[in-house]
Amino acid sequence: MPDGPPPVAGSPGAPMDIKIHDANRDYVIVSWKPPNTTTEGPIIGYFVDRCETGTENWVQCNDSPIKICKYPVPGLFEGHSYYFRVRAINSKGISKPSRMSDPIAALDPTEFERLHGNLGGKLDVVTYYDDVEDEKKVPGTPSKLHAPETDRTYVVLSWKPCLAETGAWQRVNTQVPVRSPRYAVFDLAEGKQYLFRVLAANMYGSSEASEPTEPIQTQELRGVPSAPGQVVATRQTDTSLVIQWAEPKEPNNLIGYYIDVCVKGSKDWDSANHKPHKSNKFVVQGLTTGGTYVFRVQAINELGLSDESQESSPLSVKAALTIPSAPYDIALLACDGESMVLNWKRPVHSGGSPVAEYYINKRRHGEHTWREVNIPPIKERLFKVEHLSAGAVYEFMVYGGSLAGLGAPSAPSKAFHCDAWTMPEPGTALKTSLKQDILYLQCQIFLLLLPVNFTVCFVNPKGAQEMTCTVDKESGDIILSFESCQITESSHFVWKKFYKEITDFSKEIVIKTEGSTSKLIFKHPDQGDVGCFSVSVTNTDGVSASHEIHAEELEKMLAKSYGIRHPVIPLKTQLAYKILERGRMCFWLQAEHISSAVTYKFFANNKELSANDTGIIEFVLDHFTEDSEGTFTVQIEDGKARGQSSLVLIGDDFKAALADAEHQRSEYIRVKEGPHFSEFLSVHVGDDCSVALICKVDNLKKETALHWFKDDVEITPEGPASLASGACKFPISLFSKASTGIYKATISDDRGKDQSQIEISGSSAAELAIHCTATGIQLHCHMKYYTEEMKIHWLHAESKLSHSEKVHIGGTPAMAIMEILEPTEKDKGLYHIQIIDTENTYSRTIDLSGDDRGKVLGGLPDVVTIMEKKTLSLTCTVCGDPKPQVTWFKNGAEVYPDDQYLVSLESGKFASLTIKGVSLENSGRYTMTVQNKYGGESVDIVVSIYKHGDTIPQAKPTLTEKERGFGSGKPRDI
Repeated sequence: MPDGPPPVAGSPGAPMDIKIHDANRDYVIVSWKPPNTTTEGPIIGYFVDRCETGTENWVQCNDSPIKICKYPVPGLFEGHSYYFRVRAINSKGISKPSRMSDPIAALDPTEFERLHGNLGGKLDVVTYYDDVEDEKKVPGTPSKLHAPETDRTYVVLSWKPCLAETGAWQRVNTQVPVRSPRYAVFDLAEGKQYLFRVLAANMYGSSEASEPTEPIQTQELRGVPSAPGQVVATRQTDTSLVIQWAEPKEPNNLIGYYIDVCVKGSKDWDSANHKPHKSNKFVVQGLTTGGTYVFRVQAINELGLSDESQESSPLSVKAALTIPSAPYDIALLACDGESMVLNWKRPVHSGGSPVAEYYINKRRHGEHTWREVNIPPIKERLFKVEHLSAGAVYEFMVYGGSLAGLGAPSAPSKAFHCDAWTMPEPGTALKTSLKQDILYLQCQIFLLLLPVNFTVCFVNPKGAQEMTCTVDKESGDIILSFESCQITESSHFVWKKFYKEITDFSKEIVIKTEGSTSKLIFKHPDQGDVGCFSVSVTNTDGVSASHEIHAEELEKMLAKSYGIRHPVIPLKTQLAYKILERGRMCFWLQAEHISSAVTYKFFANNKELSANDTGIIEFVLDHFTEDSEGTFTVQIEDGKARGQSSLVLIGDDFKAALADAEHQRSEYIRVKEGPHFSEFLSVHVGDDCSVALICKVDNLKKETALHWFKDDVEITPEGPASLASGACKFPISLFSKASTGIYKATISDDRGKDQSQIEISGSSAAELAIHCTATGIQLHCHMKYYTEEMKIHWLHAESKLSHSEKVHIGGTPAMAIMEILEPTEKDKGLYHIQIIDTENTYSRTIDLSGDDRGKVLGGLPDVVTIMEKKTLSLTCTVCGDPKPQVTWFKNGAEVYPDDQYLVSLESGKFASLTIKGVSLENSGRYTMTVQNKYGGESVDIVVSIYKHGDTIPQAKPTLTEKERGFGSGKPRDI
């Protein structure tokens, strides 16, 4: 089913067949197929969107359009499931999104098993046996390293791990944990070769490096496919046609084809298929009986669509094709005792497509078995049957073939005796190539004129060449050319049309002969040159050739000739404009392949102005005024090549251009010629809530004066204004309701004047923010300025809040604060702050639903036992939107990074605490908190340190009572 109307006229259709490949813990690879484009502009690129399951928030994954139909999406949160969709973009706009993909989970297979294995509520205890010397064992060397998938800029590696008996995998690199034997390496160079190897690591060390891979080369897309070859349409039913075409010579990772159809005589192309078709044969359904249609095909790969193929010949929709009827009247034209020359007549009914092939069977007179004579089939209705027995009697039968199949056989011919004919041969003028269709007519006419027993023998002279018909690439002349390998000094070429010698050269038909080659040149060809042309060479053994110029062939050659005689200068850009300083208008365009001798003419409302230039052609109007509205045209001439481009500036388009020009003109005068504001007025609020107006001025001199106004009444600042630094400040003391109004500053001297103004009205406050404290959640709002007349109210779910034991309301003139102590599930929802003055009410809102709060996905044990002087690394995955902040505590006190403690948060989702050289003092309860503006969670880990040689203590978690927040269970929420 075709797409509905696009969101913007001319924008492309939606991409199709979106698929997800190689899903892993933090990335997936998305692929799709591009839409067909008939009348729409070419596709610039694509946007990939993702949406977490359970939400309706679509997030765009790539900042700029990507040009190929495959995109790796990194930065996913482990354990989350996502949908994906794709949108196409062209110069007109963005398409509708594709159908969204099936949901896919971003999970490492080993982490998935670990997380789901602990759902029974048991504590996950990890013990390191570093003190047992004879049990130390590093992992084995990974093997079978290979690349199951390569693309332009990334490679997916896979290997077979070899684990030690008691080994535990730890993260190999510091960027992305690699726990499964599969890893995607991104950001590689396109078309380059790489070697890869893998090392395994556990707490006892690293393995030997694996054997390096063979050189792995990233893919290199050379471009879109070349255009498909000739398109042929044949009949199928009274409402459908079969389309076939030749595959492109350069497929370049071909995906499939799009087929377009239009009614003959119109240019309204429609898509015949809405998904890429993989084979080069397609049935177009739903056509109108009796209608005549034209078809074209485009090939497609990941980069987009190829150029369009040549259009097919028009074909009418009629009943299905049928096989042709039988040929008839098989005649014997010559016999030499070992071979016979046969001729026959075409089938009366072709079945709807031309009869292009013939097959001949033979048998001896009196036999019943027919045997094939010719393989492969022949194209002409004239054939020499060889290897016959002298004196035998033969019968022949002929089949005709077309696109619909093999037709009915002819009736058996008369019995022909294979006896050599003894009559003399006709003159050499009749000896010519058997391949020329015109000889059929010559043969029949000649036979009618000869006595009954006269023998005609056709000879293909040794060394004769075919006549060629071409269009000269330089002059555009149509040329018939013939070269003879047999020629004497007295030979000359005789050219004929319809077998009458050409003697009329009034149409500038030229015969040019050089050596063994003769050319018939049409200087001014037209439709009158349709016909059969032949050439013969005198004083040779009948050397001749012919060529028939059909109307369709001539029409194509005339079009090619016109293109050579009247070439068009290709343009990289159409005529456009840009505004220069002082409001001058620069009209410009860029042409391709022009020489230094190029000339162009510029017309502004039919008024011609001339100039010369190369490359980018420009013309500047110094005065662009209201009288300039109209059409602007550039005509380009480079030798015999010409080009033209026009730009229409009327109505709203002209008004917008004129406004921009006048603005640039006034800005130039303001900035270049007199004093001016380099930074316009703005309001500055200090830390003590003082309010001041600030600005910057430039291009000053000693006489320049600055004046301040409020509501058009001049006001005087405290103390004289100093303009030496260019920075000016006007403090507003005791800011209150009376201070609101329109403020203006002017700067002037004898060269000119500039001004800036700003309106100050009502309250101004920042957005609500969240701060998690040890006792609860605090909401605060920074005040840009505040007056005594204003009142502040806090609301939860439209209910007004008052100061109480659970809710503390307070603040300063610079900040309003409300804190919720020991929050519970009931405290979720929308919170509002209302700032009310004598005339207006201003509000800010924040959502404490907790849906995007900071969370811990897993990865931390509950209890760790480790020997002193070893290094302990605690690592887990976190998530939240916006990205959460992570804080570590030891026995309630925050842990700060130093020489022993290393705290990191990589990519906003991999949190770790590393303790180097642990000692008994490092034992205790460690807590990791994860929070963003919507809340968060915390996790406890009990760390037990023992000395070398001591018995490994039994690990028993001693977790404290957990505080509850927005949620319950483990890990705890804050």
